[in-house]
Amino acid sequence: MNKTGTQRIETHRLILRQYRIEDAEDMFTNWASDSEVTKFLTWPAHSGTDVTRMVMSDWISRYEDGGFFNWAIEWKETGSVIGNIAVIRLEEAIGEAEIGYCLGRAYWGRGIMPEALRAVTDYLFDTAGIDRITAGHDVNNPKSGRVMEKAGLRKEGIRRGGGRNNQGICDVACYALLRNDREPAVRRGKADVTVRFAREEELDRVNELRKQVNDLHVAGKPEVFKPGFCDELRDYIHAIWNNPQQKIVVAEMDGKIAGFAVLNHISRPENPFMFERDFLDIDEFAVDEDCRRQGAASEMIRFIRDFAKENGFSRIELNMWEFNRGALAFYEAAGFTTYRRYMEIKL
Repeated sequence: MNKTGTQRIETHRLILRQYRIEDAEDMFTNWASDSEVTKFLTWPAHSGTDVTRMVMSDWISRYEDGGFFNWAIEWKETGSVIGNIAVIRLEEAIGEAEIGYCLGRAYWGRGIMPEALRAVTDYLFDTAGIDRITAGHDVNNPKSGRVMEKAGLRKEGIRRGGGRNNQGICDVACYALLRNDREPAVRRGKADVTVRFAREEELDRVNELRKQVNDLHVAGKPEVFKPGFCDELRDYIHAIWNNPQQKIVVAEMDGKIAGFAVLNHISRPENPFMFERDFLDIDEFAVDEDCRRQGAASEMIRFIRDFAKENGFSRIELNMWEFNRGALAFYEAAGFTTYRRYMEIKL
């Protein structure tokens, strides 16, 4: 394994980072003082912020140790620290890390912990070089098991009488994930289709597919779209890559990138005419013209739906050009419905 320690990790809603002593008030208020949060944990609710500061000071002093992994979960929307996720046991001889976590009760049921656990799992595999990740929960706390499953961990069994927490001796449901079980954020569809987030070295191939889309648009709406694939269009993919509000998904078939999608987190504040809107937008979507009708598009949509649900989105939107009747039929078959149209009169 690599002694990389607690490095900053960012997701679309969260920042996972090292603790600072000024986080003690958030920790005490949001979860450490709440006996409902600590019900199935191994430590009692804190009686005061002095206890929280003592614990946090110890954590901070250990950050120089590359084998210490302990993240504050910061909610981007407010900057508040709302929970904790950490490696609670490390077996270097076999490259195994056990993860524990807790979250402020006000933030339960919003997909936050699966988002954090998935990000930490990816970091431990891809950066720290861990080979096996484990987690466990009291069988009387099944909601924690659902968090583990959403993050890709698999249930291996129950260790009867194998744990102790604030409720006493308990049976522990055991979950694990091996490095070889996954790729970062992967969904496997048909035997020859893998859907995952793109890697930077694949952006040139994504641009080849984007050029196909541009050519299709030029053919279908020549009075709107310019022919060719200019440098500005080619370079734009790197702006997407560097934007934390956007993600690039790819479908891989037989070792080749066969399709891609660009996802965009859209947040529109309330105004006098409309309520606040927060949704996942499919900004671009395409499959190589030589790879169509082989399941890549359907698997990308399934992957995007799973990603949206796991990250707390309540809706997915996209827009398309009316001339592309094949795409319209596909989206409708995938469950999309039209709720707004742009219309024109040519003069």
